[in-house]
Amino acid sequence: MWFRERRKVRARRMRLSEVADNVGARSGVVLGERRTGGAGIGSSPVSLVILTLRPGVEDEVARAQIDAAVAVGYVRPPTPPCGKGQSCSFYGQPDLPMLTIETFSPGERFSFFQPVPDGHTGVIVSLS
Repeated sequence: MWFRERRKVRARRMRLSEVADNVGARSGVVLGERRTGGAGIGSSPVSLVILTLRPGVEDEVARAQIDAAVAVGYVRPPTPPCGKGQSCSFYGQPDLPMLTIETFSPGERFSFFQPVPDGHTGVIVSLS
């Protein structure tokens, strides 16, 4: 029985990684990637979180990431989709996992990394 569960978790993790590649979540410099959930009885949902640094202005980087998600099949969020310090979530798609995009402008600290350098934007893409 546990073997079937492990197979399901592994398949779910592979699916999340595939969607991450399709939406360009690993664009730029990948600072970290974390997979969580799916282990043990009563475990949390399987998720994938990718932290990247990308060249460009926050609004442009966020818009490009949203456009990439829409190109894969996510429904475009209402305007404005994200603001400074706010995340943009895509959910309710029957064949796609929940996707959350969060951006950080230069000088802001995101996660446990140093502040985002000038001319770059910090991006956290979460899939679950």
